[in-house]
Amino acid sequence: MSDKRFKEIISEGFYLFRKSYKTLIIPLALIFIISLIIKNLLVIDLNWQLNLISPAIEVIIQKDPSTLDNADLSVMFEYISLILSSEFLNNLTSSIFNVFALCLVSNYMFKKLSGNPSNFVTELKKALNGRLLLVVLLLGVGIAIGSFLLFIPSIIIYGFYIFYVFTYHSEEGIQPLKEAREVARGAFGKLIGIFILSNLVVFICDIIFQLFANPLFYQIYDGSWYNPSTRNYGSIILYDLFYNLPEILLTPLFICFLTSLYGFLKTNKEQQPQYLSRSYQSSQSFGASNTKVFKDLNSGMYCPFCGKYISEGRIEFCPHCREKLNFDI
Repeated sequence: MSDKRFKEIISEGFYLFRKSYKTLIIPLALIFIISLIIKNLLVIDLNWQLNLISPAIEVIIQKDPSTLDNADLSVMFEYISLILSSEFLNNLTSSIFNVFALCLVSNYMFKKLSGNPSNFVTELKKALNGRLLLVVLLLGVGIAIGSFLLFIPSIIIYGFYIFYVFTYHSEEGIQPLKEAREVARGAFGKLIGIFILSNLVVFICDIIFQLFANPLFYQIYDGSWYNPSTRNYGSIILYDLFYNLPEILLTPLFICFLTSLYGFLKTNKEQQPQYLSRSYQSSQSFGASNTKVFKDLNSGMYCPFCGKYISEGRIEFCPHCREKLNFDI
C-alpha cells in the first residue's frame, strides 16, 4: 500500500465507491436529504425576501451608477445582505451534515480498505461518541466560517485536519487531532486533488442532468411557494431534492477517495520509522566493515554511510551526508 502513486489511490477510491455503494448510499443520502430539508427551513424567509426585492434590483442595475441615490444604495445593500445570509446558512448546514456523515462511515470504510472484518451497524454505533461533537465543531463549523472569510481558513482547516474524521474514534489514537495532522503532513496537494476530483465528477454529472431536467424545472417552479400566505413546504423540498439528485447519488464518492488516501498515508507514516531504523543500522554496519577498504582510495571513493561517490578523495567529512570519514582504522 505504501508504494502506490496518486493515480492508484484514485483508482482504489473508485473501486471502493463501486464495492461499497449499496452500503453507503442509504445512510449518506438520508443525511443529505435531512440537511437539505433543514436548509430550506432556515432560508425560506430569506428567499422570499430576495424574490420581493429582485425586481427593484433589476431596475437599479440598468441605471447609470452616477445617478444612484441613497434609496438605491440601501436596496442594494439589503439585497447583498440577504444573499450573504442565505449562503452562510446554506454552507453551515451543508458543512455540518457532510462532516457528520463522513464520521459515521469513516471507520467502517477504513477497516474495509484494510481487509479487517467490520460490520456497518457496529461501526456506526462506535462512531456516535462524545468526540464526534468536537469533529463537527472543528471541521463542520470551522470550514463553513472559513468559506465565508474568502475560503483561505477553510482550505487550511481541511488540509490540516480532515483526517480527524478517522482518528477521533481510532482505538490507538491517544491524541486524535495530533494524529490527524501528522498523517496529513506533506499531503496537502493530494488532499486538494481528491477534493477537486470528487467535486468535478459531481459537477460534470450535474451539468448532464441539468441539460435534460432544466426544461422541466422551469415548468414546475412557482415563486408563490415561498409566499407566507400560500407557503408550500412540500413542493419547495421536493423541487430541491430533484434539483440536487446527482449530488445525492454521488455522496459516497468523496469518503471513498479520502479513505484510500488516508490508508496510503497512514501506512507510510507507520513504516517510515522502521525503514529509517533499518537503514541506519545497515549503514553503520557497512561503515564499520568497509572503512579499511576505502581508506587508500585517494583518487575517489564511495561514502561508507550514504553510498554516494566522493570525487575529492581523502576528506574529513562526506559532502552528501556530513558523516565523519575515518581513515585511521
